[in-house]
Amino acid sequence: MWMRTTEQVHRFPPFPAPPDGAEIVPLSAFVPVGYRWETTPSGETIEVDAWAGIPTVKVLNEEESAKKRKAKRRRRNAGNAFDAEGKLIPWWEEWEEGEDARTMNETSFHSRMDFEDRVCLAADDFRVGRTWPEIAQGVRYLWDQFRLYIGLISSIPIYKKVKKQRGQVDGPNNGDNASEEEDDVPKATQTKIAIIQDYLEPSALPGKQLEPSPDGSMVEGQRLRAFVDDMENSVKVFLSSYMRDKGLIWTEKNLFIAPTFLHFFLRFMLRNNVFSDSKEHLENLERALTIADVARKELPLTAKHGQILPGQFDLGCKECWGVQGSLSVQISATVSPPVVDDTSKTPPASDTSDTFETELKEHDIEVVPSDVVLDSVTARQVMEDNLNTDSQTPVTKVPVAGDPWMAAISAEEYTTASWTDVAVPFLMPLLGPSMFPLTMTTGIVEFSTRRIREVIPLGCHANEDRVCTSVVEEVLANQFFKVVLSPWVGSMAEETADFPRPVIVPGSRGAISPEAMPDGFIDDDVQDPWNPYRDDVTILVDGAEAAEQLVVGMGLCGTWVQIVPDGEDKRHPRTCYWYIESLVASFPSYYTEGEMIGDVQDEDDDED
Repeated sequence: MWMRTTEQVHRFPPFPAPPDGAEIVPLSAFVPVGYRWETTPSGETIEVDAWAGIPTVKVLNEEESAKKRKAKRRRRNAGNAFDAEGKLIPWWEEWEEGEDARTMNETSFHSRMDFEDRVCLAADDFRVGRTWPEIAQGVRYLWDQFRLYIGLISSIPIYKKVKKQRGQVDGPNNGDNASEEEDDVPKATQTKIAIIQDYLEPSALPGKQLEPSPDGSMVEGQRLRAFVDDMENSVKVFLSSYMRDKGLIWTEKNLFIAPTFLHFFLRFMLRNNVFSDSKEHLENLERALTIADVARKELPLTAKHGQILPGQFDLGCKECWGVQGSLSVQISATVSPPVVDDTSKTPPASDTSDTFETELKEHDIEVVPSDVVLDSVTARQVMEDNLNTDSQTPVTKVPVAGDPWMAAISAEEYTTASWTDVAVPFLMPLLGPSMFPLTMTTGIVEFSTRRIREVIPLGCHANEDRVCTSVVEEVLANQFFKVVLSPWVGSMAEETADFPRPVIVPGSRGAISPEAMPDGFIDDDVQDPWNPYRDDVTILVDGAEAAEQLVVGMGLCGTWVQIVPDGEDKRHPRTCYWYIESLVASFPSYYTEGEMIGDVQDEDDDED
């Protein structure tokens, strides 16, 4: 046991002698003199100690301290900083500023280290080595979706702030009691303190497992090996069919977030030489980075296409000639026909919509056609049925200024004008007093997925075979952009779940190849009938802005209607213009269907 001895005890006084030339002022003789303001040679006025002439350290008041704490919290999340002009810096620009300086804990990898382990380390360092946007922006969620997809985690985590532990010294991992210049950051396994910037760490939900099995025998290990073996294909699938299957594409901001953080992550692995000793993996990583860069441009455009197409010209043609395709045609392209039992005495329904309406009528549900506009009498009856005017249920009236609904109900004017009075598109604003509606008609109507092959500017023809036989066609060629669409599906053997075979709408006018429509009309005089697996479609697009957003290589799924001069039914559709009646989906050029290894589900998909 340690014992105190006289040799180990140091007592004061006596104090050491003061240095030569120095004088120690006793506390009883000390007289404070305060501070004074001095002007530096540069003209700046500073506060100095009046006795020693040394600049003082400013002590913040309560308001200044609160402002500094608020600024500190803002620094913890990317996308909250402002530039010199006061503009908010987006999180991806903030990442880009210091991206080249972000490194990994491992400066070099041993040749015997598994590639899967290298990706795990890279993903961990990528996360903790940067500040992230606020959780509500969805960047962390999409990053976790990618980690779940490639097998780095087993479930979507939640993030929490790390609290200071007992005995922990001041440093980056301190928590609320850290110094003002430091952020609270989580402890990262095998990660250098110097690179840590993220102040949150993931944890599993109750009853969930966050980290996969370390032996790699589980499905997560198979996913990770699949990613390492072909990173290019994994990135393609994630940024296309995976996001579509998970419903991530329906939030427009995800279309930019997903390829952007993948762009940074793939660059991070490339810059830190994760696969430096494998030329094959290095080249594959570079191709994956190229796909991410393409996705940053094309994936957000898939939402823009739904906003600009069909255009005004397309809607005007639809208003002029009516609906040529139908929902039942689109359903037939994606749903396999039911198996018919020959022994059954009841004949099957001839149309999908008829079967659907029959089932509804069996449950006493009336089907109102969508093209029937409610008149005022019908609207009054519907309003009275839903409001149940015979009952004595008290209704609390909340007046809302300028509310047309409340005004109509108060005045008992049950009319549909406020919700059915929509703008009807016309061709007059685009074509003027033209003979177009009188000299042109519709021909073949096709529902299919096609790839943008070429965008042709105003005044140019799509191909040498096209000959404008009328002044009207010449006006169309000079006034609209032309977009050439090639078949995405080249044969019935190429049909997939996301890309069904082309469907020719019954009643289409024109000679059609038996390969596409076995029961269609065949004209012996036509040597080269229309073949949707081979022939191109040229649609008309109004507006340079819309044409710029139609990128070559991207895919469009919709109903295409041929515009043919009246009386020229035998004219080949390849030499005619088409318009878009409806657009169902848009696809990036790299779209890839991939089978998921195991059942990739997050906590929202699980059932208790």
